[in-house]
Amino acid sequence: MKRHFVSVSLALTALCGSLSATPSGLNNIPTADVTPMGVGVIQAFSNFGNDVDSDFNLGFKTGLDVFGQKFELGADSHILPDKGGPVVFHAKYSLPFGEGLPTLGLGVANIALTNDDRDRAGDPFTYAVLSHDFGGMFRAHAGYGFQTDNNSVLLGLDKTFKVLERDLVLRTDLIQIADESDWMASFGFLYALHEHVVLESWMSQPFDDGDPIFTVKLNFVLKF
Repeated sequence: MKRHFVSVSLALTALCGSLSATPSGLNNIPTADVTPMGVGVIQAFSNFGNDVDSDFNLGFKTGLDVFGQKFELGADSHILPDKGGPVVFHAKYSLPFGEGLPTLGLGVANIALTNDDRDRAGDPFTYAVLSHDFGGMFRAHAGYGFQTDNNSVLLGLDKTFKVLERDLVLRTDLIQIADESDWMASFGFLYALHEHVVLESWMSQPFDDGDPIFTVKLNFVLKF
């Protein structure tokens, strides 16, 4: 089984079929969102549960605006426990279709640069996803991911509220895992603790086999 898009440690790949990289998205799926130009995000995240030791991972992403076209570039790596790495990269292009219409996201994640790193990380994960805001009621996301022996449907919803004058985003998503033989649902939230610090946390639950996996992530937002 190959590593997938979501940020779950190498120790969990036997359950989830590969989970890594940190493009902008919901819990376990990418969306058409991209980091704005002039913003960098340092991400520190940990996964625990399913009878494995917790891990620690670091990532970074930033936005790029080229002649009005919006891109996102980033990288992340497993740090602890055991042997760190490999560093894997991701890139995304966001194409809005116009006011009141969806936005298309086209991207690739889990890009390792050497043969040894590819042996550890698995194959790249390429995806296309549509994101649409239904009049402020909620946002919906639907797409498809392509990875050797591990293609997957990507579905998700999110809703933003104001709590103590800061954004609280409730999020849920559904993804195929384990070479399309199982599904995994997740439920979580994102909360802006500060202008420069954003907390994310979610629980992921495979349908057929495995205990819940919990993820906690801190995003440190840098503006330049």
